[in-house]
Amino acid sequence: MSFRKETVVSTFVDFEAVKAANPFAEVAERLGLILKKAGQSLRGPCPSGEGGPRALAVTPSKGVWYSFGKQEGGDVLALVQLVHDCDVKEAAQFLAGTEPLEKAQKPSPERGAGRGFRPLDYLQPDHPAVGALGLEASDAEMLGIGYAPRGTLRGTVAVPIRSETGTLAGYIGITEAKLPPKWEA
Repeated sequence: MSFRKETVVSTFVDFEAVKAANPFAEVAERLGLILKKAGQSLRGPCPSGEGGPRALAVTPSKGVWYSFGKQEGGDVLALVQLVHDCDVKEAAQFLAGTEPLEKAQKPSPERGAGRGFRPLDYLQPDHPAVGALGLEASDAEMLGIGYAPRGTLRGTVAVPIRSETGTLAGYIGITEAKLPPKWEA
């Protein structure tokens, strides 16, 4: 009779300890969020790209955040989940440094450079404002260009900006392509 020695890996994560060891200001900096002091809170753009330049409110003293663009919020773990599009266990492991997120190490072109930039899925490539720039809807869709009916770039044609590696770095809105109010959807 032979016995095999097996290594048992614990899957237990002490979420409260992880939250206590990771202050919001440090986590926000680690995630690459650009936040400015506004009273007792920190404000900046939501990593989802929704809302305005102050859509994300972080209140470190209470240990919470809220996105006015997404109309959701949570604790520091939920913020990591929002930025890295992961589950709560992966977020805790990322913060604890025990198992770095592969998504954070190797950002995909759709996610941006680990900073939470996602493609704006509500852009309208077949909008007349895009056509006014001389782009066919199929070409605009392939390039990720479209009219933004909401969000920070509302009323403009949003054009993605990508790094040399192809990761999404953000968007620029072409304001000259604004349509008269009677044409807006």
